[in-house]
Amino acid sequence: MRDNRRARLILAMLLLTAFTLITLDYRSGGGGPLRSIGNAVFGPVERAANAVAHPIGSFFSSLGHLSSYKSENDRLKAQNQRLLQQLHLTNADKAHLAAADKLLNLAGRAQFRIVAARVVANGSSLGFESTATIDVGSQDGIKRNQTVIDGDGLVGKTLSVGPTTSTILLGNDPDFTAGARLEGSGQHVGHVDGGGRNPMTFTLLGTQATMKVGDQLVTYASIGDRPFVPEVPIGHIVRVQPTPGQLFSSGIVAPYVDFGSIDIVGVVVGTPRTVKRDSLLPPSPTPSPSAGSPSPSASSSPSGSPSPTGSP
Repeated sequence: MRDNRRARLILAMLLLTAFTLITLDYRSGGGGPLRSIGNAVFGPVERAANAVAHPIGSFFSSLGHLSSYKSENDRLKAQNQRLLQQLHLTNADKAHLAAADKLLNLAGRAQFRIVAARVVANGSSLGFESTATIDVGSQDGIKRNQTVIDGDGLVGKTLSVGPTTSTILLGNDPDFTAGARLEGSGQHVGHVDGGGRNPMTFTLLGTQATMKVGDQLVTYASIGDRPFVPEVPIGHIVRVQPTPGQLFSSGIVAPYVDFGSIDIVGVVVGTPRTVKRDSLLPPSPTPSPSAGSPSPSASSSPSGSPSPTGSP
């Protein structure tokens, strides 16, 4: 109790001394040693009180900015989502550009005149199982029975043509057939047929002609190049089927075109006088040791086709 009274007395004396110093300092014009003495005596107390009060003041001050922090966070999240969507679209655009580049490469090497198009629908129509709709038509110079290609090879032929769209018959349709020949010889000719759910096949005409696993196929020109122009890559032989006593031999074909993912295609509307034989074929796939078994690439579609390095 006595100690408490002593503490209060000392505090009162300190306050009285402070007020006296302030008054004298004020009357002396605010300078001189009195202020220095006051700063020396009361400065540590002031700094200690400020150190305690400052974090509390900053905390309450930041409460007023919480809504703006939340708004900024929401804005950044929305911006990030937009950037992710743009990145996805950019990847899609890159895929389209790569497909277009391969198409132009193939057409340029062959000197084909083409009308480029994009597949806008897949399905069955006109009584056929495997068809696709493209976004060009008669207004673009498209006619029935014209060759359709992509950067890997033969896609099919135009089936029906409207003013702005056309339907194409795909090479894997059961009713699809095209003249074809084996690489390296103009004599080993026959026809390829779409198999629908079954593989595409090649029938080689003539008893003296032979084929082996790994042999590549190209289109054999139709009369007047309709519906098929020459030298378009089709695929390669992955299995030779026995045909004893027949006037032909038959083989299973792995097409270069992936009919399930066609996107950018070209309708051939003009050809040069001649196309150099086998000039459009990709590097030959490695055949399996046995001609009676599938090659290592039999299960893949046109993965063996080369990736172009640029447009012609």
